Amino acid sequence: MKIKYYIGRPGVGKSTLMRGLMSKLGESELVKEGLVVYHKFEKNKTIVLGIYDDHVFSGTDRWSKGVGPKFREWLVSMSQTHPDWTVLGEGERLSNNPSLGAMFEHGDMELFLVTVDPEELARRHAARGEAQSESWQKGMATRISNLCKKYKHSVVFNMGKADLATPAA
Repeated sequence: MKIKYYIGRPGVGKSTLMRGLMSKLGESELVKEGLVVYHKFEKNKTIVLGIYDDHVFSGTDRWSKGVGPKFREWLVSMSQTHPDWTVLGEGERLSNNPSLGAMFEHGDMELFLVTVDPEELARRHAARGEAQSESWQKGMATRISNLCKKYKHSVVFNMGKADLATPAA
């Protein structure tokens, strides 16, 4: 099973990037298996983790904070029953060592760090009405940095539109 997971600070465009990818996949079915909710694209043999609708926050960020153990059980089962499928995901909820480690262990995993210009990031935070403290922002940046030190990853510069996101050279 192929897995592609996108991490990055809030506001860098992970959900927007995923919506762009989903628009290219066609019709999907929203599937709920306990705490794990995903969009299933049967025709493309692709699963997109999380919930994508008109809500400000999307993807796995809409899942319960306690989803980790259930997600890892689901992942093991899916890797056995759907070995030729691709799983796409993004967000903070699974951006942790146990979940990412399970993805690397049970799939052909590619991890991507999504980043954006700091001025653009500040503009997006203001537009969303976000006002996280400086210490919270530093903590999130440290968390993402530590994951990038531990796991092999590629960097994606998000230039504002999903179809313009380009991998770093």
